[in-house]
Amino acid sequence: MIEVRGLRKSIRNGARTVEILRGIDFTVPQGQFVAIMGASGSGKSTLLGLLAGLDSPSEGDVILDGVSIAHLAEDKLAEVRGRKIGFVFQSYQLIPTLTALENVLLPYELNASGNGRKKALELLDAVGLSDRLQHYPVQLSGGEQQRVALARAFVLDPPIVLADEPTGNLDSRNGKHVLDLLTTRQRDSSTTLVMVTHDPQIAAQADRQIHMRDGVVVADQLAAEEA
Repeated sequence: MIEVRGLRKSIRNGARTVEILRGIDFTVPQGQFVAIMGASGSGKSTLLGLLAGLDSPSEGDVILDGVSIAHLAEDKLAEVRGRKIGFVFQSYQLIPTLTALENVLLPYELNASGNGRKKALELLDAVGLSDRLQHYPVQLSGGEQQRVALARAFVLDPPIVLADEPTGNLDSRNGKHVLDLLTTRQRDSSTTLVMVTHDPQIAAQADRQIHMRDGVVVADQLAAEEA
């Protein structure tokens, strides 16, 4: 479902070239839950951004569900992102002028035809927010906003969901609730899930852990190998 080939990312900082990713290779099969771990500055968030097509690599390629995205024109890239990727941000990234229901419907209205209202209602009910449909983000708690974001990520049944520290802004109770909802939805829909996290307890729930340091993969283990 995901192929990463010789991925490198560098930026210019004055006269210096800073290498953020220094040659990354891995594949992720359909339905696998992968946790990407590493200290701040290890390159894990940069990697996730490249997987999402939010940035372009300096070298190498990212192939999502058979489509190479590294050098796609922006309109084609936006189409791939819209149809193949759901993204869950640490900071929720809800549109403040839209209600919970409208936020969940937004990807459908931008990337699909027909009426997605039934699916959006089902997802909001699944995350326990059927009584908050017409509430705006400012009227929702952090945990509720992240649950709206989860519903939004799955509304188009994308084959891939990418999550960047999705519980990072939540207390432990809300964080556990959001994580349980995310992993349950991922298993039920056989979605490929790649999550950046610094929390070993969260990573322990993944099928596989990829550990990064200084822009390279230093460990890549299946859960069965760690037991």
